[in-house]
Amino acid sequence: MALFWLAACDGRPPAESTARDPPATTVEQPTVQPFATTAKATTPTANADSAPPTTSLEQQCASGIAVPDPQENPGLVHDCAVLLTIRGKLAGAIPLNWDTSRAIVGWWGVEIPGGPPASKRVTGLSLGSLPLKAPILPEVSALTELEFLDLQQSQITGSLPEELGALKNLEFLYLRGNNLTGPIPPRLGDLANLQELDLAENQLGGTIPPELGSLTQMLGLHLGSNRLTGGIPPELSGLTDLRLLDLSDNQLTGVIPKQLGLLVNLEYLDLNENQLTGGIPRELSGLAGLMLLDLSGNQLTGGIPAWIGELTALEWLTLSDNQLSGGIPPDLGALTNLKVLSLGINQVTGSVPSELGSLTSLEWLSLGSNRVSGEIPRELSALSHLNTLYLGRNNLTGRIPPELRALTRLTDFDLSVNQLTGEVPPWLGELVNLEQLSLSYNQLTGQVPPELGALVELTNLDLGGNELTGEIPPELGRLVSLEMLDLGGNELSGNIPAWLANLTHLKELDLALNSLSGEIPLELGMLANLEILDLGANLLTGSIPPELGQLAFLGELDLSHNQLNGKIPPELGMLANLEILDLADNRLTGGIPSESGQLVRLRELNLADNQLSGEVPAGLKNLSNLETVDLSGNDLAGFVGRLPAR
Repeated sequence: MALFWLAACDGRPPAESTARDPPATTVEQPTVQPFATTAKATTPTANADSAPPTTSLEQQCASGIAVPDPQENPGLVHDCAVLLTIRGKLAGAIPLNWDTSRAIVGWWGVEIPGGPPASKRVTGLSLGSLPLKAPILPEVSALTELEFLDLQQSQITGSLPEELGALKNLEFLYLRGNNLTGPIPPRLGDLANLQELDLAENQLGGTIPPELGSLTQMLGLHLGSNRLTGGIPPELSGLTDLRLLDLSDNQLTGVIPKQLGLLVNLEYLDLNENQLTGGIPRELSGLAGLMLLDLSGNQLTGGIPAWIGELTALEWLTLSDNQLSGGIPPDLGALTNLKVLSLGINQVTGSVPSELGSLTSLEWLSLGSNRVSGEIPRELSALSHLNTLYLGRNNLTGRIPPELRALTRLTDFDLSVNQLTGEVPPWLGELVNLEQLSLSYNQLTGQVPPELGALVELTNLDLGGNELTGEIPPELGRLVSLEMLDLGGNELSGNIPAWLANLTHLKELDLALNSLSGEIPLELGMLANLEILDLGANLLTGSIPPELGQLAFLGELDLSHNQLNGKIPPELGMLANLEILDLADNRLTGGIPSESGQLVRLRELNLADNQLSGEVPAGLKNLSNLETVDLSGNDLAGFVGRLPAR
């Protein structure tokens, strides 16, 4: 049974650290009981029965085996013949066991209710998830008593046959997750008994037929993740029993029709990832039972309406990635059932209302990538269920409130790109469920707290772009799950610790733009998963460790603007995935290793301002992906200065 499915609900905003997508919806979904199945679709075996004889299909079905008592079940004889016709046209697609040598009640995916013999008909056809790899056959329309048709995720191709509009008794039509193209036939508006229509996750185009507005029994309409264009038909307001409307991830334009406010039974409204314009219509305030409202990823303008605070049943509110302006209404604090609030990537101004601290059911709060100012309200500490807090890319000032130490369920905490001051709070080490912590690009001072070493679940730690001083604390060596460590752009001193080699999951290590000194630890060559290594703009001395040539996944290596000497290790030629190599402004000597010609993925090469000499290797000149090269400030032959390689 597949009812009231929802697509992911925050519209996949751009990959910013401050306005990530909410998780898959946890809102309890309404249910409708479809026709009770008597024969569920199962994956057939390869032992297909032989093709039926060449006599009339209805005569075969009336032989007494496929349809017992055929004289008392003429309708079932007819349906049997229709299914054999369909099977014949699907020959080779999948071996179905539809054959007159066995009773029709045992045919895969065929549903027949009980009751008096004369009333027995095929009322359900459930072949979902079987690789049919064929179009929907118009012959399906001859199953005139069909109430339930499930062909979802069956690799169906072609267009929707308008003959489906002849299935007057159809109540549930599931065609989600196929490769259907073309328009939605207006004749589907003739299916007067239809309760749920799921055409999501296909490639359907054209406009939404206004005729669908005549389906007054409809409870769920799923048209998301297609290529539909044009406006949202106001005629959909005729679906007065509708509980779910999903038009997300299409190319719909125009304004949100105010007539949608007439859908007083609506619980789920998902219009995310379209090209809708204008404001959020006041008429939606009449949707008192609304549990999910997702308008993210459009081009909506105007303010965030205060009347949204009247929709007290809301559990999921996402308005992110629009052009909304003005302040955050304090009225949103009345939404005490809210679990997800996402207003990121807009043009919202003003302060964070302290009233948001009343949203005690909240699990996800994203206000990132706006123009919000002022201090972080300490009232947010009351959000005891919060696991995600994104306030990054705003204009927030002041210190990080110590009251936030109460948010012990936090897994993702992002305050990056603000104007926060003070020290990195040591109490952050008490938030032991943290997986991502980003405080980058603020004005934080003091040292990196050793207490952060208690965050053993941490995968991302980003403190870059602050004014932190002191050495890298050895306690960070306990963060064995860490995949990204960014301490760049601070005023850190001391040596690069060899214990960084213990962080074996590390993919990105950025210590650039500090005052780190000493040699590069050869142990860094043990970080087998490393993809980015940036140690540029420090005070590093000594030679480049040949062990760095063991970093098989490395795509970017920046050791520029240091005081490194010696030769370029030929082992760097083993970095088959390297795309960026920057060793500029050091004291490197000798020639460019001929092994550099093996860096077939290299796009950028900067060896400028060293003491290199000799001939430029011929293989280097032939690297087809090389876009920019700078060898200036050396004593090299066969090459002059800097230039695009192609």
